[in-house]
Amino acid sequence: MQGKARNRLDTTQNQQTDRTTMKFFIGQVAKMTGCSVPTVRYYDGIGLLSPAEITPGGHRMYTAEEIWRLKLILTLRYLNFGIDDIKRMLAGDIPVDMAIEWQIEALDIQMRTLASMKSILEQTKQSKGGSDSLSYMHELIESISTDALEREKFILEKMVSSVFPEQFPVEWREIFLLGVNVSSLLEGKLSAAQTAALDELEEMFNDPQIVLEMKQDVMSFLEVVHLPKISVETWTARMLNNHKQLLKAAEQHATPDSPVIQANIQEYVLMFADVDELPVSHSFFRRFAERMLSSQSEHLERFRRICSIMYPSLQSYMKTNELFYQALQWKLQQLDKE
Repeated sequence: MQGKARNRLDTTQNQQTDRTTMKFFIGQVAKMTGCSVPTVRYYDGIGLLSPAEITPGGHRMYTAEEIWRLKLILTLRYLNFGIDDIKRMLAGDIPVDMAIEWQIEALDIQMRTLASMKSILEQTKQSKGGSDSLSYMHELIESISTDALEREKFILEKMVSSVFPEQFPVEWREIFLLGVNVSSLLEGKLSAAQTAALDELEEMFNDPQIVLEMKQDVMSFLEVVHLPKISVETWTARMLNNHKQLLKAAEQHATPDSPVIQANIQEYVLMFADVDELPVSHSFFRRFAERMLSSQSEHLERFRRICSIMYPSLQSYMKTNELFYQALQWKLQQLDKE
């Protein structure tokens, strides 16, 4: 009896092993997951889903592990996650809960956008303008865009008055405001998505806790950059160069621990150190990194993401800003290990 039981157990284990080691052709994988063959090939081409093996005949072969990964990718795509975000989630570059929070915020914006568009269509329908309905719709959108621009100016003025303390130098304000000339952002119409983002910004600046965190971030920024030896012009030029280098590295999918990113971080920190040559001392780097990282919060990250929707030109800044803080955090962790 024991021998038979052992044989049945061995058979079951062998079957389980076979299932995990079995390899499937791309067509079989497509049928199993409900995905198209071209899509599976596309994910391979962009490095999101590599096959377990490519046969001498050029056939892609997949195991249960790759099939599970494909199902996960398809689930995330169904939830409207972007390809870059999925890559970083699967690679562990960004925490899953953070990515989920970003997606929830994006969906909130989309819901506001759809509600705004629905309202415009309903008002147009109720106007019963007949052949003039398109003209009515155009005038309605023009009116909404004009109102949105006025609200945008008001919100930016409110931000400056409520967040910046009197001792904060005027010449540094635009540098703090995401490194852009704010006045240049006020030109042109706002899309439905930008109008929805504007609503979100207004809510943020009506929240005392968020305003307080922004004030604290402003003062931390001022303590870091307001040094006698560095001018606004010098700072701006160096920041622009730093941004370009990080953006180029990000586009090449450089990771926070890569030599090119870490060299960029060292050059950035050098602007605040009382030395002229790299590398800066570990003790100074630690103090600098801890101060910069301590000033960050979920509300500030949310503010930057909303701003990137309002002002698409800031999306590249968002990419480099995130990479910058990840690189700081990685270097700090390495110093802790030493």
